[in-house]
Amino acid sequence: MNKDELGESAKNIEGSSGDTSLPLVLKKLLLSRDETLQVASAHCITAVLVHSPAKHAPAFIHADIPEFLFEHLSSSSEMLVSSSYNCLTLLAEEPLFFSKCHTVYGIEAVVRSLQGSLEMNNTELHKQGLLLFTEILTRQPEEIKLFTNSAMCRDAGRALQEAVSSPVLEVAAEAVKATSAFLRKDHQSAPPVQYRELQSLLEAMLNRCAEFSQTLLNRRPLGHASSRDSEKAILQRGKFLLSTLEGFRSACRLAIEFQSEPSAQENPFTAPSAKKEDTLEAFSEFLLSACDSLCIPMVMRHLEQTTHPALMEVFLSILHSLFVIVPHMKEKFSKKLAASSFIRLTLELKARFCSGLSHSALNQVCSNFLYYMCLNLLSAPEKTGPPSEEELSAVSELLQHGLPQISSRSPESLAFLSDRQYMEGAARQRQYCILLLFYLAYIHEDRFVSEAELFEAVQSFLLSLQDQGERPPLVVFKASIYLLAICQDKDNTLREQLHSSLISIS
Repeated sequence: MNKDELGESAKNIEGSSGDTSLPLVLKKLLLSRDETLQVASAHCITAVLVHSPAKHAPAFIHADIPEFLFEHLSSSSEMLVSSSYNCLTLLAEEPLFFSKCHTVYGIEAVVRSLQGSLEMNNTELHKQGLLLFTEILTRQPEEIKLFTNSAMCRDAGRALQEAVSSPVLEVAAEAVKATSAFLRKDHQSAPPVQYRELQSLLEAMLNRCAEFSQTLLNRRPLGHASSRDSEKAILQRGKFLLSTLEGFRSACRLAIEFQSEPSAQENPFTAPSAKKEDTLEAFSEFLLSACDSLCIPMVMRHLEQTTHPALMEVFLSILHSLFVIVPHMKEKFSKKLAASSFIRLTLELKARFCSGLSHSALNQVCSNFLYYMCLNLLSAPEKTGPPSEEELSAVSELLQHGLPQISSRSPESLAFLSDRQYMEGAARQRQYCILLLFYLAYIHEDRFVSEAELFEAVQSFLLSLQDQGERPPLVVFKASIYLLAICQDKDNTLREQLHSSLISIS
């Protein structure tokens, strides 16, 4: 019986027997011991739901159809399991499916079925099972706990770990989406939180992404279609990388949320003498290390071929969150990022995508990232003494207001810094921000404008301050003097101009 015939049969049953009898008829077929009838019933339910989901899903749920579909997931028949997956995925679109707690009673069956299906050589079944799992993990209300014990949560994580490692890209991609949904606080809060299991899952996900990226890089398509194939490969890699980063961001969000949960800091059942590996602190440090060794290299390699705003938005939000996740490493991490040209990279992103009102979310993420990185760098300077709390507070305020307004390329920023016309308050704040960004980039050896051009711009900026009788924040003034000094040190022709540029602003 094909799908069209099933649809017609479903409508005929509905028309002759009424709405309330249809679920009962199909429920009886599901309860029969004949596998053919069970599969036919599942197909018929699917056809009805596809035809009119909002109308029929509540009736099927009230008839406890999901309960029997979950039971059929343990069947040895791949056809019956596949049909049950499809039905349950459609029923999961109805909120009543969750409020009646069908998922709480059925999640163990889903996990066991997923574990079993991954041992079969049936890619379509793998994808169907993971799609159902993703829908349940995503749509489950936070107030209704899905995993009532840590053992079931552990088994679910291990099933996902196996799935993300699948050699079949479509299966791995669906598993990465499920992993992102799995890393929700309410899914992981059954004590004790199993951080080592989560770490193993994330390692498998990141390694699969790195392996896929490297495989595509090693391929060299030949012939006339090579360019088209290359573009397709880059797009495919970008989508998989984006999903992986979204999963990693979910893990970062989880780590931040657990910081305020005393019971989630470590496994209370760990022996006092045991090495403290299964703790939030160890998991947080793993996230920083994994980002440094895997996420950043993968993204930088991808940037060599293309730039996708959505991907960069997720990536920079991860970097920002790591300042919060591992606070004792935030200065060191910021210095490493600055030395790796991340100030330049972020400014180029803002200039390319965030002019006007376009990509406002990316602009906000870029600004937040730069704000925290700049404060971290200024709090632990390498060339000068640390600023006072009052100075840091003033800089914090001007960065907060000025950074979102900056979306110009380096030549335009230099020209704006050089402008001797009268500057209003907001424009002057932007100049302060631009100068601090150049200063922090230069101090960490990221010199993306020439010394001569920067010298002239800073000199004009100081003269403008003198013309208007303004006194900049002390941190800004110190940064200006440093830039003048470092520029003339690199360019002998500028030394004669340095003396006249050291203006007394009083």
